Amino acid sequence: YRGAPCHRKQWYQRRVRGFSYKRLTAFAMPTRNGVTGTLYTYPNNPRAQLIQIAAEYGGSDIKVAPDFQMGVTNMTPEYAAKFPFKQVPALESSSGNLADTFAIASLVGGATLRGSDEFTRCQITQFMNQAETTLFPAACQILYPCWGLMPNNKNVIAKARAQFDAYMGSMEAYLADKTYLVGEGVTLADLTVTMYLRDMYNMILDEAERTKYTNVTRWFTTIINQDEVIRVLGTTALCTKPAQFDAKLFAANHPKPQQKPKQEQKPKQEAKPKQEAAAPAAAAAPKKEAAKKPFQDLSKPKLDLDTFKRLYWNEETPVIMKYFDENFVDGEWSVWTAHYKYNHELSQTHKTNNLVKGLMQRAETMKKFAFGLMYVFGNPYDQVITGIWMGRGDKNFFFEDESWQVDIVNYDMERLDMALPQNRALFERWLSGGFDDWQGKPFEKEHIF
Repeated sequence: YRGAPCHRKQWYQRRVRGFSYKRLTAFAMPTRNGVTGTLYTYPNNPRAQLIQIAAEYGGSDIKVAPDFQMGVTNMTPEYAAKFPFKQVPALESSSGNLADTFAIASLVGGATLRGSDEFTRCQITQFMNQAETTLFPAACQILYPCWGLMPNNKNVIAKARAQFDAYMGSMEAYLADKTYLVGEGVTLADLTVTMYLRDMYNMILDEAERTKYTNVTRWFTTIINQDEVIRVLGTTALCTKPAQFDAKLFAANHPKPQQKPKQEQKPKQEAKPKQEAAAPAAAAAPKKEAAKKPFQDLSKPKLDLDTFKRLYWNEETPVIMKYFDENFVDGEWSVWTAHYKYNHELSQTHKTNNLVKGLMQRAETMKKFAFGLMYVFGNPYDQVITGIWMGRGDKNFFFEDESWQVDIVNYDMERLDMALPQNRALFERWLSGGFDDWQGKPFEKEHIF
């Protein structure tokens, strides 16, 4: 409009401003849907925060239950009556009860956040599911050691970091020419991925790391600084120095069971004078044999188990295998695979994991004689338990003590000939955490003995 009369300039400017405002309103102000309800969650739960942010966009009035206690409230009959699977977070709303993060966020966020047409909704769902199944598990395995929630298993962390970097590389390429993940405005896809990336940007990805992912960082800072997001989370600082494993915090979160104090021995009573027996003296009862200590007949092994475990927690797999190759003597130690016999009976995931935890708890006194990895694979009602063990001697070491046998009878144990290259490779793969699935069933949980 250069050179146009003043009144034409003003008309044009009003026209442009009006058009821009309408476009901005269409993309930034999702439909208000007026859902009201109570959200049951524990503090700082990122899944609940996603729901709260969605509610800000959707104009929903969602209050957090003030007296909720994780592991207490959600275990009550009253809670189960509303939410049969006892999941958290859960929403008791004017529309009904929901207990799935994405379902709740879709309800309280309104039509614009969840997609205006069928294909857009599918795209948004695609990004949300990828974040849930790929990004979130990897981020947790990287962050949990920094919070003292998991041991500093460098193999697990390295595998998780490789998975995270692969995800970020794909996002970097995808966002090269995009402002948002789907369409021309914020959707649940953006909010979900941002929430699952937030702690990584806050604690792990320093400036040097962020330079690898300039497109993702641009997009992340755009979403994390939205007014609706800030009203729930406040401002999010970017990492300046990556967080590290905190051994003291881990020890505080995982206290060792206290040993029972030894009872004071009562002073021996003076022997009473022998009375003359009216009847022939009874034959003296045979002395009880002292309980045999596990593996007391074996000589000291070349491979030191404490050293092996320390390397497992702190070093990369090649370092662990170097020590193993130089010190493992067949017969002093043996390596066994373990496969649960009754996989067809496994149902809910937490029950399956409790089976493995029970085995390890009841074999607690075996820890100085064995090392084990047990994995759960699959989804509820379609799961397997399998693993690998190294223990003292050349026989099944679980049968060295009666208390160790309680659970292992439910497993098929097979000894591996470690002189065979394929068996050594299998053992190395277990140590490196190299199983993403088992016979097509996805990895679910790792248990370390």
